Amino acid sequence: MARLFLFTELGDRSAARAALAAGPWTLTVRLLRGSFLDCPIGLPPDLAVVEPGPLRSPEAIGTALAAHPVVGRTPWLLIVDPDRIHLASGLPCNDFVLRGFAAGELVARAERALGARGRHNAVVHSGPLTLDLAAHTAKLGDLQLPIKPQEFALLRYLVQFAGRPVTREQLLRAVWGPTYIGGERTVDVHVRRLRAHLGPAAVLLETLREVGYRWTP
Repeated sequence: MARLFLFTELGDRSAARAALAAGPWTLTVRLLRGSFLDCPIGLPPDLAVVEPGPLRSPEAIGTALAAHPVVGRTPWLLIVDPDRIHLASGLPCNDFVLRGFAAGELVARAERALGARGRHNAVVHSGPLTLDLAAHTAKLGDLQLPIKPQEFALLRYLVQFAGRPVTREQLLRAVWGPTYIGGERTVDVHVRRLRAHLGPAAVLLETLREVGYRWTP
């Protein structure tokens, strides 16, 4: 399993932490202090995600990261404020994500940055369902489902916790991100779309009254 390190200045308020916790990797969270990264040389990550505080200048952080003895040799993603996007092309990172991202977007970009390493063991089987986490595709038997990225992220989270109740609030935070301002009805709408795609297998996606949902293969 890939090792992913998140360096964040935001602590428990980190949107990246909430998003990446559901990914197909081992996540380690470290506090980012200025441009100092606490990263063990003996166990380098396969990917680093860097989440500075809002309004931080990305150039100084980018320079320090590129020179770091571990992270400088590791693919890494940088979270950038929307009003600093014009600086992104000059940063030495492998990719960047705009602050305010949807959780599914950050996970998808992390998987892409991992490349071939992230594709190892990236296929999940659950009953008749097969999820390719790298390609973001879902199949029932040999039939590929025409689901959209947000629906895929929702299905993957449910499958990850197969057999366990998952509340609408949990799904909103994990799939749409903690900054999403929509209501829990969004989850219900996407679940209905998923069930339409799943056809006879829709019975595996249970509704738990006054709780949320459960995937039961």
